[in-house]
Amino acid sequence: MKLIEKEIIIAKDGKLPTDFREAFGRKARVAVYLQENEQRQTEGADVLSDLDGKIQAFRDIDDPVAFQRKLRAEWDRG
Repeated sequence: MKLIEKEIIIAKDGKLPTDFREAFGRKARVAVYLQENEQRQTEGADVLSDLDGKIQAFRDIDDPVAFQRKLRAEWDRG
């Protein structure tokens, strides 16, 4: 028997990271040890959704599509 041990954060989709590729498709025994009193780490999408409506950097833009076109035109010139 071979032991592969890694300290990881399990993604919300529940899939194992590629570090465990050797075990994919094979019979394995899994043990999960959770540290007590540890705050759950959020993923990027959660952090972004928490900021929704709080960042006011682009509040003065009336037409976002026109704004993007203007930026792209400036990039093309440079």
